[in-house]
Amino acid sequence: MLRYDIDRSWRLPRDWTPLVEGEVIQTFTGGLPAYLAKTMRRGALFFAAIWTIFCLAPSTAGAQEDLGLRRLGVRGGVTIDPDQVHVGLHVNGGQFAPKIRFQPSLEIGFGSDRVVGTINIDALYTFDPRPWIPYLGGGVGVSLIHRDSGRGDGDFDVGAGLNLIGGFEWGEASKYLLEARVGVGNLPDLKLTVGINF
Repeated sequence: MLRYDIDRSWRLPRDWTPLVEGEVIQTFTGGLPAYLAKTMRRGALFFAAIWTIFCLAPSTAGAQEDLGLRRLGVRGGVTIDPDQVHVGLHVNGGQFAPKIRFQPSLEIGFGSDRVVGTINIDALYTFDPRPWIPYLGGGVGVSLIHRDSGRGDGDFDVGAGLNLIGGFEWGEASKYLLEARVGVGNLPDLKLTVGINF
């Protein structure tokens, strides 16, 4: 059982029920924990769907047989407006045109009294290999935003827009990446991200 010293600086959601003085248990009837669980479930379903499509793509795409699951990666970094730290996953989905790679990603940001979960569907153009391999691209993004009201509950909002992307990859088989992402529309203004491909 977790023990807390409850004072004015600690804001408990309404769905926290005190058992004994100083001890609380969460009923998980709503609020941020339920939102995070739902976001993670949706993210898992999204990546399962992408995985299935990529596995079937070589047998159904004909001329587009270069599409398919190539690599998975993890990413993280900082977000500006809102000021957050974000973590996430991305998928290298292969090429659907020469040097143009399909790379969807899922990111969750924390900070500024909100949690932002974003699904990005991106296409990246990779330039000729060098010690550092530059890329440019763009795509669409959809964000689910939970804002903390300060009363133990909050509100939800959905945003969408376009992403403009630039970055570099380096290392053996492009193992590492450094990326900047500018959001246009109802998306975070700027994300600076580092990542590792597996």
